Amino acid sequence: MRGKPWSLSKSRPPLAVLLACLFGMAAGALLTSLTRPAPVRADDGKADAAAAHGQPLMSVKAPIQEVLHCPLAFAGVHLLKDLPEHAQVAYHYCKPLNDDVAQCILYDGNGPEARLIGIEYLVSDALYQKMPPEEQAYWHDHKFEVDSGLLKSLTQVGAEAKKTMTGVRPLWGKVYHTWASGKTYPIGPPRLFWSVTGEEPFVLSDHAKLPAELEASRADREENPTGR
Repeated sequence: MRGKPWSLSKSRPPLAVLLACLFGMAAGALLTSLTRPAPVRADDGKADAAAAHGQPLMSVKAPIQEVLHCPLAFAGVHLLKDLPEHAQVAYHYCKPLNDDVAQCILYDGNGPEARLIGIEYLVSDALYQKMPPEEQAYWHDHKFEVDSGLLKSLTQVGAEAKKTMTGVRPLWGKVYHTWASGKTYPIGPPRLFWSVTGEEPFVLSDHAKLPAELEASRADREENPTGR
């Protein structure tokens, strides 16, 4: 395999932090609720009573408390593969496994009430090129998303963010949303989603909802639709 100037694993933090990024936001919260009394939020009217009885308080819940520790965290938007006019906001919190593979959990927001909506796997172009054609059909590229500003780092700014996004640009993603429809609970099977490519049919609607982090650049994309 040819050497790569940028790899998924180069920004990898200590193992404990990686595990917190990926699993602490979902499994950790569930396991905690099974082994100790449910924490009370500081803004809840029961906070004083809980404190009096020694019950722990929790003012911030995942994924907010974990995102600052994740080397790869992005705000973006995905299109349903077989119905591209349906767009869904996706906040990515990713863990590099090695130089060629990373795995991401997806939320519909970055606040304490965000819903876990899916997963995405990222692979290097070198690994993608080794896949058989029938498998490649499940993987989308990120070139237009990066060029047009439709994918934005949540943990980096300036030159550092630009360097990371340059590294993400050639990667391929395989993404399934497990909560693609339904307001109260997920309805139906997981659905294959896609990236915005700038070419029909994978073009973002003018009325599509975007993460707040991307709204500021919507006008720039309208003036420069090619993303260049």
